[in-house]
Parts: sequence; C-alpha cells; structure tokens
Amino acid sequence: MVITDDNFTMEDRREERLSKFCLDHASVCALRLDQDGRIRYANLKACDSLGYSQAELLKMSVFDIDPDVNREMWPDMWRKLRDDGFHTIESRHRRKDGALFPVEVTATLIEFEGRCYAMALIKDITEQKRIHESLRTTQFVFDKAAFAIFVTKDGGHIADVNEHACQHLGYTKEELCRMNILDIDQGFSLQENERLWTRLQEDGVNTFESIHRRKDGTDIPVAITSNLFEFNDELYSISFVQDITERKEAEKQRLQMEAHLREAQRIDSLGTLAGGIAHDFNNILAAILGYAELAQLKCPLDSKLKPYLSQISQAGRRAKELVQQILAFSRQAPSEKGPLDISRVVDEALKLIKATLPENIEIRETISPKLAPVFANEVHIHQIVMNLCTNAHHAMKSTAGKLDVNLTVVTIHDEDADRYPGMDPGNYLKLSIADTGCGIPPDIINRIYEPYFTTKPTGEGTGLGLSTVHGIVKDHGGAIEVYSEAGVGTTFHVLLPAADTVVQGAAEQVEHFPTGSECILFVDDEKALIDLGRDLLGRLGYTVETRASSIDAIEAFRANPQKYDLVISDMTMPEMTGDEMARRIKTGSSYEFVGREVY
Repeated sequence: MVITDDNFTMEDRREERLSKFCLDHASVCALRLDQDGRIRYANLKACDSLGYSQAELLKMSVFDIDPDVNREMWPDMWRKLRDDGFHTIESRHRRKDGALFPVEVTATLIEFEGRCYAMALIKDITEQKRIHESLRTTQFVFDKAAFAIFVTKDGGHIADVNEHACQHLGYTKEELCRMNILDIDQGFSLQENERLWTRLQEDGVNTFESIHRRKDGTDIPVAITSNLFEFNDELYSISFVQDITERKEAEKQRLQMEAHLREAQRIDSLGTLAGGIAHDFNNILAAILGYAELAQLKCPLDSKLKPYLSQISQAGRRAKELVQQILAFSRQAPSEKGPLDISRVVDEALKLIKATLPENIEIRETISPKLAPVFANEVHIHQIVMNLCTNAHHAMKSTAGKLDVNLTVVTIHDEDADRYPGMDPGNYLKLSIADTGCGIPPDIINRIYEPYFTTKPTGEGTGLGLSTVHGIVKDHGGAIEVYSEAGVGTTFHVLLPAADTVVQGAAEQVEHFPTGSECILFVDDEKALIDLGRDLLGRLGYTVETRASSIDAIEAFRANPQKYDLVISDMTMPEMTGDEMARRIKTGSSYEFVGREVY
C-alpha cells in the first residue's frame, strides 16, 4: 500500500528531502528569490559566505545584500529573466560585517505550485578578480614599458610584443607576430642567431648589442637583454630591447673629441719642437745677417765682395721669414695685436691674389657689411688669406674652377662646446675659403697642419703654409675647420673672436735708428751676438758693455746702477730668462748676492 499526502508519495518526499539536503550542503552559494526580490531560501554556503543565519536571511531581500541592485531596476531584471529563462551578471554582495566582495550570479527561472522563483547560484570571484587585475596590470606594464619587449619561441618566432616594440619598428602587433626575429634583426646571421639561442639555453640570460631594421628600412642600434623561461613545456625567450642611438652618437662625439684632442696635442708637440729649433736657428741667422750688414758697411763702394755679401743678406732674410713662419706655427713668436678691420685686409689680399691667378679661375667674394673688428695682427691675417688662397689655386691648377671667399659673423653658443673645444661662447668672424679643386684625400687630411708636410711637387711649396695658418689662428684664440671631398673641392673655415672696440685709424710709424752717447748693458748668451751687438750699437755712438749671463748682468748693474741708461737682453738664456732678470734689476736693492746665486 502506498501512503499519499497532497498527491506526493513517500518516495517523492524522500527525494525532495534528499534534493534539499544536497542543495543545503552544496559548495556553491544558493538563494531562491521571489518576484519581489525577497529571499525564500538560502543554503548553508550562502549563510557562511554572508555571515547571516538562515533565519536572518529569510527575513531579507536581495536589496539588503546587493548594493548594486535596487527596487527600481528589479522589475526590468525580473522581466529579462522571465524572457530568457536565465541571467548571469557580475555584482557585489555585502556581508553582515559590511565588507563587500565581488560575485558572479547565475539566476535560473523556476516554477513551483504556479509561482515563479529565481534560483540564484552565487560564486565568490574575489580570487578570480585579483588574478584578472594582476594580469591586467602585468599587461599594462608590458605594453607601456619604456623599451621594446619581444617574446619569442623556437629560437626566433615572435609570439608576442608590446606597444613600444610596435612604435620602435613601425609594424602592427599582428604583423610582428607573423614574423621571425631575423626579419628585423640585421646584426646576426641565421647561424649566429642559433648560437645565441644555444647560449641562452645554457646560461639563462644573454646581453648583447645588435641592429634592428624598421619597416621604413632605417636601422637602429639596440642593446638587448634576453631571458629564458618555460611555459606549458615550451621554451620562450623574453627580450628587453633599448634604442641606443643617442648613446652611440654620444660615444661617436666622444671619440671625435678624443681624436681632436690627440691631434691638438700632436700639433702642440710638433710646435714645441719646431719652436725650439727655430729659436736656436734664429740666433744663428741673427749673427749671419748682422755680420753680413757690418761687412757691407765696411766694404768700399767698389768692392767685389759687396754683391756677395748682399746675396748672403738676401738669403738670410728668406731664412728669417721661414723661421717666423715656424714660430707662428708654434705660437712662440710674440705678435702685436690690435682692433683690426678684417674685411679691409681680406679685400687687399684678394687684390694681390687676383693678379696672380689664371683667367680660368673665377674669384667670388662675399663680405657682410659693417663687420665688427677682430683683435689681431694685420700681417698674420693677411698671411692666412694668402696661404689659403694659394693652396686653393694649386688645387685648381690643372682645371678651371671657382674660388669663393666669404666673411660673415657667427655666434658660438654654450651647446656648441663639443664642436669648438676651448673656445668661449660669443660672436666670431668666420672667413670661409672654398675651391672646386681636386680635394684632400681622407688618408692625409689629418696631417695637413704638420710643418713640412706637403703634397706639392718639389720646389712648389715648403709645407709650412697650413701649419703657419694653424699657428696664427690658435694664437688669435680662434679655430680652423676643413671639409674636403675628392674631386669636389675643399673648404676652410677660420673663426676669429670679434673685438668689442672700434677700429681707429692707424698712426704712421716712421722707423729710424737713434744715435747717442749713453751707456748700454747688452746681455746675450751667444758670443757671436754679443760681438755683433757691441759693434752695431757702437757704430751708432753708444758706449756698450756686454755680459754673457743674466747673473753677471745683475751683478754689474748692482755694482753701479747709475752707470747704465739702458739694458738690452735676450729673452731665453740658461740661468735666468731676460724678463726675470729685468724684474730683479728693478728691485735689486731687495736681493742679496752670494757668489753667483741670486736670492
């Protein structure tokens, strides 16, 4: 016999209790809501998750536990559930202690005894949200990193890239993920790339430099750090790529500056050597010229020796000019400077040049108006123009050409310090002399300022022209640059600092040799020059006493300071320089003399 109650058999009630037991003890939160949003059922998991007892929850509605759902929106939500039969949303639930946590709600429409209910299964997605947010953050950092990131597998296939990598190379992400790393890396061959992959597998990390080629064909120097990792039983490489164009450019500039410094030091060393030789040679020439002139003065007018002595003097003067060029190159010859209208000097030099150049060379002159003066030596500036124009003439000797001479004002700023080391910011006059000649071969362009270095045939040049120009420019606080291309021509730029003063009309100087009867103390360590000085000054009527050292001269002056009206001294002497001797003579009363030592 089957016992029934309200049309339910005992078996039905047993199944109902079993279903309720399973739902009560399910590992997922379950709520049954009526059409008004009131909670009609809550399983144990829901009670545990929300912190309420079952009795408390049955007195509440969905609006009490879900702050994102209110009574105004509930009718639309219920209608959607009636239409679709189920509905899934993400929301937040509030625990009894007020804490909120994210949930995923899957509601299914059920009918029981003619009434509709929503059976809501609720999943706490706090951990899922945390992982998702962590992935979003990781992806954001990956995409927004300030350097390109490449993920590759199988030794070269690009699996993923960030936004910076796309901007770095000019490709889209989709394009790059269809490419191999060798499609963009120009620094390594296939075999070299395989060796890098093998080394990465052995060491776990690689750091190296390479070249990446952009989509537009331009190359970029890069620094790469690659790390090996394993994912889903596959090996991957993640490479961090940094554009090092600026670093490479800075390194190039540093090397250029170091080369410039080495060149300057080499030129200075040559100048010091040349200057030392020139000083000694100058003393020899002084004796040759002086005695040649004395001999001519003592020769009878009809002497057959007079023309020979004249030739000696002429050769000596040519040698003197060469010595002056060497001293100018070495910047050891004192030069008198003053405010100078350089445009006038350039114009006068060009008039001389035009008279010597062949007709097939065209001179084009451009001089800016109202140029500031330079603080310079007129003869030296004239020498710069003549030497550079003469070199240009030789470069165009075999063919027709153009000689451009320009004089303009330029300003050197603080940021130009790398290009013009050792020069102060300010206004400079730039003299540019350009030719359309044969050009200077690259292998010798760094030697053009060396004394006696020349590419001209024997007899056509001394090799001192450009070295002299270099010395004059440096002596005037300027700079010289050269740009040359074989078969195209050469351009020299000479920069000289502009002066603040206004050029005044130069007073005429009348050279004369005074005579007199005063007593002169003549000091030189060269016996030949001592004898020459005594004879020349004696012929002019002066009483001359000589000393061969600075110490002897100081002792003589101290013994009888009223005796001498003038002291003439060589500058460079073994025991003491001429200027130091002059200072000690002026303050001789403050010194004590013990033997040959001076204190």
